[in-house]
Amino acid sequence: MSVATEFAPTVSIPGLVLGSACPDLPIPDRTAARPGPLATVTVLRPPSERSVSAPVRLTRRGMFVVALAVAALGAALVWVAALVAPSPSAAPATGPAVVTVESGDTLWSIAQRVAPQTDPRAEVTTLQRLNHLGGVGLVPGQQLRVH
Repeated sequence: MSVATEFAPTVSIPGLVLGSACPDLPIPDRTAARPGPLATVTVLRPPSERSVSAPVRLTRRGMFVVALAVAALGAALVWVAALVAPSPSAAPATGPAVVTVESGDTLWSIAQRVAPQTDPRAEVTTLQRLNHLGGVGLVPGQQLRVH
């Protein structure tokens, strides 16, 4: 049982016994009501040996078990995350293999149209290399190969 739930005994300190401390004082009538105790003292005792538990210690085997449990939990979380993650698409949609230049088209606008997710400067260089273009001038109706 815990010390906090036990009832501590109380000790009463009686009032001064008249006549013993000062013999010169007159002794009052003993039939008069006696005064009550002056104070109440609560006596505290230390806890018993069996109520105090030893600190919890983790043995080498216990540390191994805890580490194994944490690793298993981490692996389970990674597995669940892999199940929930969206799957990559089969193949990105590619543009046509040949593009016909229309009036007002530039290599830059064609590069943005055929590869919107890449850097247009790199795509312009690729278009020039694939089509053996020396400059950036295009003619409407011209066929350009794209990757």
